[in-house]
This record gives sequence, C-alpha cells and structure tokens, in this order.
Amino acid sequence: MDTTAPTASLQPVGELGIYTVSELRDAWRHALNMHDEVEIDLGGITEIDTAGLQLMLMAKRCPGKTVRFVNHADAVLRLLDLANLGGTLGDPLLVTDGATHFRKTPSFQE
Repeated sequence: MDTTAPTASLQPVGELGIYTVSELRDAWRHALNMHDEVEIDLGGITEIDTAGLQLMLMAKRCPGKTVRFVNHADAVLRLLDLANLGGTLGDPLLVTDGATHFRKTPSFQE
C-alpha cells in the first residue's frame, strides 16, 4: 500500500468471515490510520458471513474517514440484501432483481 497516495486501495481475496476477519481488520485499520480515504474492492470475495459484515460496518463508521466499497462480489450482494444493509453502507452497488436483470441502487454519499 502506497502511504503517500491520498486514497488507499485494498483488494481482499477469498473469504471475509470469522476465520479471516482479524487479519483483514488489522490491514483495514492500518489503511484507515494512514489515509483519510480508503477504497475496498470486494470483487475477490468468495464467501462472507456476519463477521465480515461487521468489519464492513466498522470500517464505514470510522469517524473522519471516507470508506468506499466497490465491485461487490455476488456473495457480498446476497448478504447485504439478506441483511437489508445496502443503503446503510451508502455505496452504489448492483443488485439482482431476478436471475439476469440488474438495477443500480442510489449512492447516498455523492
């Protein structure tokens, strides 16, 4: 991670869950300590559970910081939909309204 860049970019890969969240939490906290803006690409997430969801909420609610989640993997979209938290996180995301159709949810941080 480039500590001189204004925005940190993170790309977690694999599971975002109870067995991996502590390691990811440390990396995300480090990025938040070093930068005012952090972009987290969730395209490489294969599985996510409520521990991963809690980590996302913790990052998003960090005072004085801007955290954007982008490129949401299907597993992430399914959990956000199940938990009804897409709007809470405030990032634009594509969610399915059927097997093959997509609609874009509004961004609340523009």
